[in-house]
Amino acid sequence: MPDAPAATGSVDVPHEDRSRPEIAAPYHRLPHLRPEWARWFRPLLTAGAAGVAQVVFAYLVLIGVVTVLAIVPGVDPLAIGRSQGDPASPLSVFVALALGAFTLPAALLGVRVGGWRPVSTLWSVAGRVRGELLRWGAVRVLPILALAAVVGLLVGPDTGRIGPRGSAAAIIGVLVLTVLLAPLRAIGEELVFRGIGQQAIGTWLRSPVWAIVVPVPLSLIGRGYDADPGALGTAALISLCSGVLAWKSGGLELPILLQLGTFGFAALLAPFGGPLFPGAGASVLPWGLGVLVVTVLLVLAVGSRFALPLGRGLCRSEQEPAPERMRI
Repeated sequence: MPDAPAATGSVDVPHEDRSRPEIAAPYHRLPHLRPEWARWFRPLLTAGAAGVAQVVFAYLVLIGVVTVLAIVPGVDPLAIGRSQGDPASPLSVFVALALGAFTLPAALLGVRVGGWRPVSTLWSVAGRVRGELLRWGAVRVLPILALAAVVGLLVGPDTGRIGPRGSAAAIIGVLVLTVLLAPLRAIGEELVFRGIGQQAIGTWLRSPVWAIVVPVPLSLIGRGYDADPGALGTAALISLCSGVLAWKSGGLELPILLQLGTFGFAALLAPFGGPLFPGAGASVLPWGLGVLVVTVLLVLAVGSRFALPLGRGLCRSEQEPAPERMRI
């Protein structure tokens, strides 16, 4: 994959009012829209602020759950520990998804407080969530990944035990929690790993290759994938493809759909005998093929939609005014 394109032109602006960027900035280079946002220490402050916020949110979630369990008659407060990893337990699913969902405000706080720049620069080169691209991508991404999820269930290691793993009430609770919280988890994790992560690397290095590759191992830390090589490999592939889509489309809409369509569908089918993670057990092949097909399809379709050569990602035009400076 070639380096990000060089500036296609320059705009003569007064020295005291640099209201226009000097480059046609790709997504991973958006901090360079203003020099003060691209100082070498800004990514470190951003990651630090987001990390502190996430730790605080995680403690609030866990303390809140334990407190509720303690005051509910007949419920063991220690049930939170015994239920973890059970895909048919609403408590386990809530804790896992809530911790992921709180990466959303943590990422926004990190960029605003540590990066000292508007959170709009996290979403896309357009400085907003592009609803039209989100709808356009959904009809291409979700059906393919839904098919991969069903095939993964049918060829998984527990095909002889396909069926409800818990009571009807528990499964309904799991499905409702997944529908409500899985989108927030997908958004939050993409804000962290493709938003903060990709733009952090892009602050220091121009090539999109580093911005795509470096966040991949970081996204696998502490996720429990190491117990299953198939799940680990599929998660790495999803992360890598998300990075490619963020660079190519100039934003997070398509990576969010990829994240939601993989981990979201896996969570929906897990109470019925599906793998807890995409690609776990013998289901690695359909999940891997589904992710690769979606990525290739979207890369080609985005190139056609925006008239982009294969080796170039969508950029913020150099004719577009830079966002306003932030004041804290």
